[in-house]
Amino acid sequence: MKRLFSILFCFSCFLISFADDDSKAPINLQHNGPVDHSGIPIPADEPEVYYDSETQEIIIDGMGFVSYYDVEITSMSTSATVLTTQVGGSYDTIDISSLAADDYLITIDTPLGNTYEGYFDTY
Repeated sequence: MKRLFSILFCFSCFLISFADDDSKAPINLQHNGPVDHSGIPIPADEPEVYYDSETQEIIIDGMGFVSYYDVEITSMSTSATVLTTQVGGSYDTIDISSLAADDYLITIDTPLGNTYEGYFDTY
């Protein structure tokens, strides 16, 4: 009986962790700037960015390569900037629960002069 309980507990933990991962979708960023074909790697200041549909937050994981990021979110349907903020360079979140269901462009500027853009939707 203990073994069955242990197996069921482990399985339920797996399902819960798997479900949590489904709410976080990566936002693929493109570096805006001159194209460099010399084999130089992606700049270290490029953050990992996710949209968490459950908490309605944008997660920016910069891993501390820069001290901050300037973030702008633009509605694709109206071309209006709906949010502008500055977040920490290590790890930060942006509450977007007030945004309407739409497609959005996120633009992230770094203090090193790099700009990254990606798209997400809140449907």
